[in-house]
Amino acid sequence: MCKITNFSVNNQEKSEKFHFSTENNFKIEANADAMSLSSYGGLWLLRQEESRLSISSQLASCIHDSRTPYLIRHSLMEIIMTRIFQICLGYEDVNDCDRMRHEPMMQLSIDTGGQDRDLCSSATMCRFENMVTDDDLLRIQEMFVTMFILSYRGRVPHHIILDCDDTNVDTYGCQEQSLFNGYYDSNCYMPLMVFEGYSGKMILPLLKPGRKNKTASFEDTIMWLIACLREVWPNTIITVRGDSHFCSHELMDWACLNDRKVLFITGLAKNNVLMDHPVTQDAIKRVSHDYELFKHPVRTYGEFYYKAGTWVLPQRVVVKAEYTEKGMLNVRFIVSNIKSVKKHDHYDKNHYGRGQNELIIRQFKAGVKGDRLSCHTFKANKLRIFIHAAAYILMHSMRENALRGTRLEKASILTIRETLMIYAVSVRILKSKVCLDFAKNNPMNAELIHALHYYSNRDYS
Repeated sequence: MCKITNFSVNNQEKSEKFHFSTENNFKIEANADAMSLSSYGGLWLLRQEESRLSISSQLASCIHDSRTPYLIRHSLMEIIMTRIFQICLGYEDVNDCDRMRHEPMMQLSIDTGGQDRDLCSSATMCRFENMVTDDDLLRIQEMFVTMFILSYRGRVPHHIILDCDDTNVDTYGCQEQSLFNGYYDSNCYMPLMVFEGYSGKMILPLLKPGRKNKTASFEDTIMWLIACLREVWPNTIITVRGDSHFCSHELMDWACLNDRKVLFITGLAKNNVLMDHPVTQDAIKRVSHDYELFKHPVRTYGEFYYKAGTWVLPQRVVVKAEYTEKGMLNVRFIVSNIKSVKKHDHYDKNHYGRGQNELIIRQFKAGVKGDRLSCHTFKANKLRIFIHAAAYILMHSMRENALRGTRLEKASILTIRETLMIYAVSVRILKSKVCLDFAKNNPMNAELIHALHYYSNRDYS
């Protein structure tokens, strides 16, 4: 647990007093010099979760500090922790560092060692973002996989799902490797996001250029990730799940020929061979007949084995044919090496669960502003998405642990930030301790007390 001694806040000149009167002549006096008040009491909960996970120190250990030692005022860990906490509070821009460097709860949570000094400035944060090297980024990438493994606390999962998806992040100006994507009709980046399908845990965010190319292929990344997991979990069943963008013959062939405990289920793009297959045509006829008969949405399923020209082995294909409420025929395909599940369950449960990944990505963008990649260099933006991912992991872990059994145990990251992070608190600095006085009449008081009970008297050292 973080220990604070001799904590102090910068003194500023007292502001003048303002006087008001109401209709019943009740006098009100206002001033703006209460330095010990903060709107971010929930940050202390995040500080406790950070003490448990040590995300900031792990990130700092991956980055070579090339600064002149005797000129250093803020350690890498302090800079990273500052950035993560600001993102969690909704201050995602580097410019926000100047606004938050005097904030009492930020200073207390960062723990500046009891020194009467401010947190790092925007200029310091900008220099930090642009100092990382390719080797640093590679070490951070490996660190995220290690963090995911450690999140199971020694337990060996029987089955995990690697939910893969990419998303667009719009770019502006002359940002490096910003490319035009015809699908989104904009210049953008296309980061690869990998989450665990059962738990929603972040596994790996990896920034990619704006359009698919050979140098930015995902197969090598996924195979490297599986190899890392296999070192510690040799018998765990691993399922790779994604839409049709992730239908890769390299991955399918590798899974079928090298690791029998690696399964895959992905979308399969339509083509004339698939549409003209007798099973597909029979499914279309059946739903067409039922729709004409009953005039309400209807669907049916079929399955067959199919081998594209580049595939080594034939694979199981499940076709879904349906008529929607608007009377539109919709035909979709998935491909998989999973043979033991019924075709309708295989589509509706196994593959359709992938939609949860899209909701998680929305949380990543809305809750911790994971799409705020505005640096000029590609390396700096790679670091940014790692920092935002660390903020997501911190918030997600706090929800899974400290908020379990409360109204917020299934809340979005954005909801947790707006209801629990923004929480009035008075910071009273005494001779031997610091007292945090939270507002008693806050609607989320029960959730706060529950989380404080969880973290109090725990030693994470």
